[in-house]
Amino acid sequence: MKLSGEAPAKINRELRVGGYRSDGYHEIRSRVVAIDLADTIEVESGDGDLTFSCEGLPAPSDESNLVVRAGRALANRLGQPADAAIRLEKRIPAGAGLGGGSSDAARALALLARLWDARLSDQDLRVIAASLGSDVPFFLVGGEAEVTGRGEHVRPLSDSDPVDLLVLVPRFPLSTAEVYATHRRLASSSSVDRPRLPGFLEVDSSRKFFGPNDLALAVLETSVEMNILLDSARSVASESAITGSGSAIVLVGAAADAEERLAERHPDARVFRSRTLTREEYRRRTESSGGSQWRSPR
Repeated sequence: MKLSGEAPAKINRELRVGGYRSDGYHEIRSRVVAIDLADTIEVESGDGDLTFSCEGLPAPSDESNLVVRAGRALANRLGQPADAAIRLEKRIPAGAGLGGGSSDAARALALLARLWDARLSDQDLRVIAASLGSDVPFFLVGGEAEVTGRGEHVRPLSDSDPVDLLVLVPRFPLSTAEVYATHRRLASSSSVDRPRLPGFLEVDSSRKFFGPNDLALAVLETSVEMNILLDSARSVASESAITGSGSAIVLVGAAADAEERLAERHPDARVFRSRTLTREEYRRRTESSGGSQWRSPR
């Protein structure tokens, strides 16, 4: 049997970062929504062990890839060999704060669970997902959600109307670990007390699409070029924000010629149009199906 499904990206509409936890993570509260930029994953029975191949944008093709780790974690939970061949078509750029690796891992879990006829509950899959990475549990849900803890607690929200976006992805990735380390350094040098998470997010009450991103200053500190890119984005849209730990910048209410103007100013960057996904759209796009949907990367 051969199964395939899409693994959509996400953006953070708001990201608040609290104190440093004993497990090495920060407490967060964030509004996350899936978008229609997506990777594609295909799985089928293998020859006794897990094999993995990747086409398209650059991504690790060894045991460090979250897709491989997801397959081995699920097989270990089931007490069986990781007997599968997995192919990944990569369209979501790495190191952009769009959650591509986490989405790939979540989709691999769901596809392999069906391939191996796993008798696991949704909660069982969520536990495995959380062990792989903080963003992975969200991608088992999709749509729009509020995430808390280190990201493993996901509260699905009612769908908003789909929103058209313009996404600006610099030529360089950013390291999430480095951005968080810079955030901690900036916080420790501040006279403000240890950061506390707000009781609610600003997007809940404001009429804006974006709320604050507490990592934005650390991103701008990490890369001087990000300041230039963000200024460009702000000049052609009513709202723009760094998503997650960067490096992608998301624009809402972009001018009609914004894509062309940004491409002209930043020829090394990638600029593309996207939109948010409702939970039903997310389900339809990710739901595993028999037969090959494999497409050659563009």
